[in-house]
Amino acid sequence: MTNDLPDNIRDKDAAVLESIRTGEDDIQKITASTTLSNSEVNYSFQKLEDQDLIEVEKPDGMVERVINGTKQVFEAPKKAELTDQGEQYLNQSEKDLDDFEDLNHDEVVEKIRELEQEVESLKSSFRVFKKQVQERL
Repeated sequence: MTNDLPDNIRDKDAAVLESIRTGEDDIQKITASTTLSNSEVNYSFQKLEDQDLIEVEKPDGMVERVINGTKQVFEAPKKAELTDQGEQYLNQSEKDLDDFEDLNHDEVVEKIRELEQEVESLKSSFRVFKKQVQERL
């Protein structure tokens, strides 16, 4: 990932970004097409806007939609649009996944072993850090 793009995007935030990219650009549409709740999408909107990946607006007025076979009228939900940085983030994420698709079986096995070693090293470092913190308390 390039330095100017955030690397702390949660899976939920990535799902919101992808939904916006595919035209599901408001909170209600995203909650209807994902397993995310209204509050989760709202939180993602706030977080992604703070990271300049989306621009959020709150339209005035009411909207009318058919939801679960029933016509409903409600206050217009917040809408989002990807920024150029949001597009770059999604494109980079796709590129990162493409890198793994080009690996053969042996390379995938080797990559998994490297990642497992890295995870074990991080776990060990965390245990040491946790012990140091506990000793200081």
